[in-house]
Amino acid sequence: MQEQEHSISLDDDTSGDPPRIARLGFTGRSAFQAFVLIFSLLLFCSLATRANGAADTGGTGHFSHPWHEIITPSVIFASFFLILCSFFFSSCEASFLSLSKVQLRALRETGSWIHGLTAQLLDKPASLLTTILMGNTIVNVLLSITFAGPMTAVLQKSFLLSGTSAYLLTVAVTTAILLFFCESLPKMLAVAHPRTFAIAAAVPIYCVEMLMTPFRLFSMSLVGYLFKVTRLSQVPPAVFLTDEEFKILLSEGEAAGAIEEDERQMIQGILEFQDVTLREILSPRPDIVAIRESATVREALAIVREHEYSRMPVYKDSLDRICGILYAKDLLPVTEDGEQDSPVTQYMRRAHFVPETMTVADFVSMAQRLHIHIAIVVDEYGGTEGLVTLQDALREVVGDIGEEDDVEPPLCVDGPDNSKLIAGNFPLSDFAEMMGLTLKNEEHTTLGGFLQSQSETILAVGDHIAYEGLCFRVEEIDKKRITLVRVMHEPCTAPEE
Repeated sequence: MQEQEHSISLDDDTSGDPPRIARLGFTGRSAFQAFVLIFSLLLFCSLATRANGAADTGGTGHFSHPWHEIITPSVIFASFFLILCSFFFSSCEASFLSLSKVQLRALRETGSWIHGLTAQLLDKPASLLTTILMGNTIVNVLLSITFAGPMTAVLQKSFLLSGTSAYLLTVAVTTAILLFFCESLPKMLAVAHPRTFAIAAAVPIYCVEMLMTPFRLFSMSLVGYLFKVTRLSQVPPAVFLTDEEFKILLSEGEAAGAIEEDERQMIQGILEFQDVTLREILSPRPDIVAIRESATVREALAIVREHEYSRMPVYKDSLDRICGILYAKDLLPVTEDGEQDSPVTQYMRRAHFVPETMTVADFVSMAQRLHIHIAIVVDEYGGTEGLVTLQDALREVVGDIGEEDDVEPPLCVDGPDNSKLIAGNFPLSDFAEMMGLTLKNEEHTTLGGFLQSQSETILAVGDHIAYEGLCFRVEEIDKKRITLVRVMHEPCTAPEE
């Protein structure tokens, strides 16, 4: 199966997926910010320690300053204000970059100017990110300057700690405040409610972006130059979401209750629609109910009543020479006129032939264009492989449709001793997934065909086949076709005949 890749750009455009940008960016940006903050704390605590030591040496010679004379209301207010500003920038980073494409499209379609501004800011994610990072870094550095010096002085003068102890304790306390109130808490809240936070921050962050335009442009130009010099710009600018990753997201959505199981199966069927070939969904040649070219309308009506098919092929001599398709509804006027001895060739329609390698999506397109519901599938030699209908194609997306009075026997039932009774026409891919088997380059599509390929002779009822720790026993055969198999989780006790 080919994997379609969904591109997520990291450039200044709307094609990017903000959540992926956010996930990629949190670790790198947080590490850089932590480095800047710790470096600032170390620097200012060192300066504060030296200044306090010099003051103590030239002063009274003992610690006599109460803490409220050092940490004034202005220091408390400034620190609290800077923490709020850092909270704001961190929440902006997480909320804006956590908005999905669907949420952005919904914001644009509301017609509200504030919603439009929110989406407009993300039209240039690199510019927005630069503004947020510059603002957050400046605020955190100012917070370190405002808080670290006074706290070191208080620890030395009021709590009589040594310079080194006060220095280390200040770094620990300030780092804890920054990590919790300025990083973890705002980002966790913003990721949980990205739309609310982004809309509330749109106007303030837009104003900050305008005020910091010169610095922002200089920073982006410098980064662009570094990219060019170091050839980082040659790195592919997009990451990809494969079909398998998308299926995982669907499974996670189902587990979280966001979508139902049938909805997940339908979406997954649409993803696989382009890759499934007619060979995987056709009704095989032995199952075809066809009408001879020499048959009369009376005989055709008898076959229609017996099998209840609305469309059947008409053939000459053998199924390899199909000459038309007979629609049951075309015979209704004949039953009223009483001309039931006329040949069916007078009422049959043109037969359409398709290769077994055609995809289901291409067949549906052809059927829509030609207004047909059935086609004959041929192999590489031109022989009849089977037939396919639109209902077979739709079953790949929405599951089995069936008729109102259909009572289909189950393809797989549990038997005694942990065994399973499985129909011979059970899809091989589904069986491998159910049993946890890995089948590489297997050309057969049914369990019966696979088992026959494992034997050098035609299998009969009671024959055993061993494969990867499983024992397969043939239970029923119809015209050399395996119709029922018992699968047991034990070694085969009877030799293969």
